[in-house]
Amino acid sequence: MSGEPSHGRGGVRDRLLEWSDSEVFKGSVSLGPVLALLTVFYAIPVALLLVYSVFAGDAFESPLTLEHFARFADLSAVLSLSWGDLPYIRLLARSLGIAVVVTVISLAISYPITYYLGQHAPDRWKVLLVMLVIIPFWTSYLIRTYAWIPILSSNGFINSALGFLGLPALPLLNNYVGTIVGLVYVFVPFTILPMYASMDGLDSHLIEAARDLGASRWRVFREVIFPLTLPGALAGGLFVFIKCAAAYVTPALLGGTSGRMFAQVIETQFGSAFNWNFGAALSVILVVVVLGSLYVAVRLGVDVKRGRGLGGGGL
Repeated sequence: MSGEPSHGRGGVRDRLLEWSDSEVFKGSVSLGPVLALLTVFYAIPVALLLVYSVFAGDAFESPLTLEHFARFADLSAVLSLSWGDLPYIRLLARSLGIAVVVTVISLAISYPITYYLGQHAPDRWKVLLVMLVIIPFWTSYLIRTYAWIPILSSNGFINSALGFLGLPALPLLNNYVGTIVGLVYVFVPFTILPMYASMDGLDSHLIEAARDLGASRWRVFREVIFPLTLPGALAGGLFVFIKCAAAYVTPALLGGTSGRMFAQVIETQFGSAFNWNFGAALSVILVVVVLGSLYVAVRLGVDVKRGRGLGGGGL
């Protein structure tokens, strides 16, 4: 009788020891905190947005409805191509267009910088140069955005310099120009850092071989540098696109009412309009559109890395 409980306890202990040594337990310990963090701070808020978007009023206390999504895209206006009656779609399309422009400009700025850092900069200077890219992160995002106001305003540095040269002033603030300039300044480090990692690992002998075979600088970039650094460019570009599509602070400060973006409309619905249901619907639409764009971009990136769409064969 006394041996059976001991055998039972031993069996339980053995099973616990076996389970603690299993891959399932080790994976749960390592991924558990991360999954809990993602669930609390990302999955639950997005789920709440989805819940609020399908109720006419208070969640679970009012009837279900799709009127908030119908308000975003009036089906009759879409079928008749009456874009004037679709202000939210036009604003979303404009915001995505600005995100694409900012991403392209950021990548265009990042390529020569990262090419020098990865291929030509002396090793003793690389850490310092990379630190110069990171230094803006040490300053508040809000302060860095405010700093552009005296630069872009009608009496700011740029227009004062143009006036000194006898050139007309340019409208750079409270429009989409100010929004784009501010977003490029804020997010270009996010393309430089991943692209530098790809460029630093690029074998310089491949570039030299291409030049020795008579390839022009443009063809070397198109068929050697670009395909091999595409993973870094894709990672940085996707991050910038996502951040710009939902940007609020920079468009609000530098774009004003003439440079509004989609996130400002969402903030208005949750703030002054106090229409949480419609704001939640707009948020869900933005999430779906950005995720869809992300999926398309990743698929295109995979195709490019496999060799399709690079413009032909070898050197």
